[in-house]
Amino acid sequence: MNQDALSFGQPLDEVRASFSSRELDLFSDLLGEVRSLYGERLKSLKLVGSRARGTAMERSDYDFLVFLDTCDYSVEVPKLRSLCYQMNLKHGLGCISLSPLSQEQFIGLDAKFQGITDNFRRDAVTL
Repeated sequence: MNQDALSFGQPLDEVRASFSSRELDLFSDLLGEVRSLYGERLKSLKLVGSRARGTAMERSDYDFLVFLDTCDYSVEVPKLRSLCYQMNLKHGLGCISLSPLSQEQFIGLDAKFQGITDNFRRDAVTL
């Protein structure tokens, strides 16, 4: 996988002031857990959606894309669903969504949801 193709998004360090200390704790904890779960298979973790854009409402969820070298949804979704539950209990900030995908699956999203990858590329925050 070409790592440069996943280099979109603002680095968290550049937009850190946009987030509360509780959110930053969540991001740090989540990144550590995802790294622990996947090791070298993890290529990137990105916050997307309204939380990344800064347009979130109080009850908006936290949407993350978990880029892996390869991704079998039937294996990865249950793992990440469990992690979402743990992070929700620990941090209490609201619903967390972790969507696993490979670079190829990401590129294929436009066929199903036209323009979605452009939105992600424009708004993403890379943890």
